[in-house]
Amino acid sequence: MVSNSLERHIAELRKYWMGLNSDTVVHCRAVLAKLASSSNSEGWLAKLHQNREATTELYRDSELGFILLAHVETQGLYRNPHNHGDGWVFYALQHGEVEMSTYGLVRTVKGEEQLVSRGSYTMHPGDCSAFLPGDIHDTRCLSDYSLMFRLTSCDFSEEKRQGRLQQFAEL
Repeated sequence: MVSNSLERHIAELRKYWMGLNSDTVVHCRAVLAKLASSSNSEGWLAKLHQNREATTELYRDSELGFILLAHVETQGLYRNPHNHGDGWVFYALQHGEVEMSTYGLVRTVKGEEQLVSRGSYTMHPGDCSAFLPGDIHDTRCLSDYSLMFRLTSCDFSEEKRQGRLQQFAEL
């Protein structure tokens, strides 16, 4: 028997994880939005709020390859525009507010590459965003702190080692 919302939602993620396709994106976003709405009274979630560690690995699926992490960020923390290489990621906000901005990488008439803003939006608890391979985004914590779940398609440290992740200068 599954004992808490984390275990229930991990079981659902495993059920719907079929590689990158529209069904996976739709189902995983819905599952993560429900996970982000879990009660803070559950022990595993209360501990995340109490400890407020920058990163906590909640689950790593050795068969399917995805990783579920919890991230706590403090007010004003800004993460420069970046992508996740060949990987893809979901962000689901559990607590606080986070501004997400997205960008396109375009070539100017002079042949130089530059980032062009596609706009920004504020994530609120229960919101979930998906970023596909090559999508460029940044984040800024707007509240005293935020707790966000991040579901990754693979171990991004491997993407970094292989030089597929890109970081861009702050705009």
